[in-house]
Amino acid sequence: MFGKDIYWYGVQVISLLETGKLHSPDHSPVFYIVAFLFQILGISDESLIVFQVLTSVWLIFCLFVARNILFGSLLKQNLSLYSDTISTSVLDANSNLDANSYLATTTIDDTKSNPRWYFPFQTFAIPCVIVFVLSFLYPKQSWALGFLLLSISFYFTKPFRWKWICVGISFGFAIWFHTMVGCLGLGLWMVYQLPKKFYPVLFLLVFFIPLFLPTNLGGRFSIDTQVFPISAALGIAGMGILWDWFFLVFGKNVPKSLLPIRKTIAFLGLLLALPLFHFADIQYRILLSVLLLKEIFSKTNFKQSLITGISILLWSYTLYNHSNLFRYPYEQMWDPGEKAALIPENGLLVAHHGFCEFYHFQFRKDCLSWEPDEKAIAELPNRTKIYRLVYGIRYETLQRSIDDSKSPIFTFIKPLGEYQLVLESDWIRYRLWLENKNSKLLSVAKSWKNPYRKRPNFLKRKQTYGI
Repeated sequence: MFGKDIYWYGVQVISLLETGKLHSPDHSPVFYIVAFLFQILGISDESLIVFQVLTSVWLIFCLFVARNILFGSLLKQNLSLYSDTISTSVLDANSNLDANSYLATTTIDDTKSNPRWYFPFQTFAIPCVIVFVLSFLYPKQSWALGFLLLSISFYFTKPFRWKWICVGISFGFAIWFHTMVGCLGLGLWMVYQLPKKFYPVLFLLVFFIPLFLPTNLGGRFSIDTQVFPISAALGIAGMGILWDWFFLVFGKNVPKSLLPIRKTIAFLGLLLALPLFHFADIQYRILLSVLLLKEIFSKTNFKQSLITGISILLWSYTLYNHSNLFRYPYEQMWDPGEKAALIPENGLLVAHHGFCEFYHFQFRKDCLSWEPDEKAIAELPNRTKIYRLVYGIRYETLQRSIDDSKSPIFTFIKPLGEYQLVLESDWIRYRLWLENKNSKLLSVAKSWKNPYRKRPNFLKRKQTYGI
């Protein structure tokens, strides 16, 4: 299975099918698409894979339709201009041949500037890797982006009778499927309306303002000015994303009439190179979305095919050599998950993101990928305890840990492959012990492998003690 959030869709839909409501409230209809697949194919990993493939097909379809709308509009404009040119040059020499007949009979060999073959050719393009990265990593976002692509293509076509209705409906669906994608579309429009001479001012504002903002902006967004986005992107996705990012900012392979919006998208790509939001949580998703949006404006030619081809090679190299960047080792999670689920006193399991969703989907038991807070503890069933699956620290290391009184820190340790099952109360003592010793293992104990941050307030309002 590829994707680090894919089992979350299964958790949501199982709750929807069994109780009539989602495990965590969400207005997006994408979960009903998954529910439809589950009802036809059954609740299984294979059904989730079919959903990811269906998402890829949807995004490719929307990209093709959006390019067809956009370049089809350019075709009509150029046919008009081309007809005027033919009328003054060819028809004088051949008065019984009208412009439309000339265009219909002219072949590629006659002239490569003939819009009848050139512009329809532009609607076809090699799907960029970003289509599949988004579809498998962020399906809900991908469905919304499909509608945003359609909305943008309608917006930049020549006026027609239902233009603004089409723009409004497709943009409304984008917001419905994923609010962040709607905000991205609105932000793109606002920056596009801004005169280009103000771009340097906006760049400086985006550079300096985060330095004076609080780190936590209401729980959902967090400011992170310590991590350089380009190096973070390299660590998350490899060289492929840096290649695509470079041509996002500096590429100009678009028709002249679309150059202004392409410059706006390039400017957004430049802004995303600045430390702003927590990159892995927010900024990376925005970057992938912007990389996709530029594809509807790019011309299809040898240059673009070469750029896309090299991009495919770079992404494929990263996928082959570092597949862990795009998935969790789910095959290693079954045994520890099954054994942890069989412990009678296990009222709540704490484990890293990815394992929790897998555990809940496969064994129908709740899990928390945050440090347990007061709300989680209060909702704990009677006569149960909180357990934690420690990841990245060996069993022998935990077993040898003793406090200042020479007593073992852990009263319960059960080795489960790559994971060690311990009591949460013992783990808290162990982490404090590491902090007092300033141990090198603290960087592992306080990382994504072993959740240490409190659950944000916006999640507390939506969730019970589970995921």
